[in-house]
Amino acid sequence: MIKAVIFDMDGVMIDTERQSNLGWQWGAKQKGIELPNWLMDEFKGASPSDSAVKFKEYFGDKADFWEVRELRTQYVYKLRETEGVPVKKGLFELLDFIKEAGLKCAVATSTRRESAFKNLTSIGAYDYLDGIAYGDEIEHSKPAPDIFLKAAGIVNVKPEECIVIEDSINGIKAGHAANMKVVHVPDTIKIKDDIRELCYCVKDDLSQVIDVIKELNQKA
Repeated sequence: MIKAVIFDMDGVMIDTERQSNLGWQWGAKQKGIELPNWLMDEFKGASPSDSAVKFKEYFGDKADFWEVRELRTQYVYKLRETEGVPVKKGLFELLDFIKEAGLKCAVATSTRRESAFKNLTSIGAYDYLDGIAYGDEIEHSKPAPDIFLKAAGIVNVKPEECIVIEDSINGIKAGHAANMKVVHVPDTIKIKDDIRELCYCVKDDLSQVIDVIKELNQKA
């Protein structure tokens, strides 16, 4: 029986991963390096400190992760001044269904509290939520299950009664490790078969998650 839906935020609720990729590429270019797509994919869902380690392993002393990250942030802020924060397809259709069905609704995001709160408020999703687990408030980031377990605890629902909606490899691993049913809604990352096997299913957009919830609860 599904009693709660836990969303990742970036790349799932809001179309920010594309903006972030552009920012990373621009920041890297300013420092005379080229950031490969696979490495950017490794950053998604991970904490900045974990991403810094991966950056160092690949680039060595050719560039400083934190400097490139700051340039990325500046680029993204400027981009959002014109684009705003785009909402992913089907978000409010799904949020309305969750509310009408009497299910709990939470967010588990690797983004720090201040930035995540601003984004969720600006798109009008905050009032739908029963709880939020922020990335700067946990010890172990995705792919560890901690943030999803914290979100489930906040809304007082057992992990096995939760659906997790994720776009990143780190997030899929974390949701699976938390013993939750992971629905992968692809964004900028193409997952391989070994990651696909960790998912309950893959859907094209958020509106399709409604039928997943209905089917699971009809079987219960």
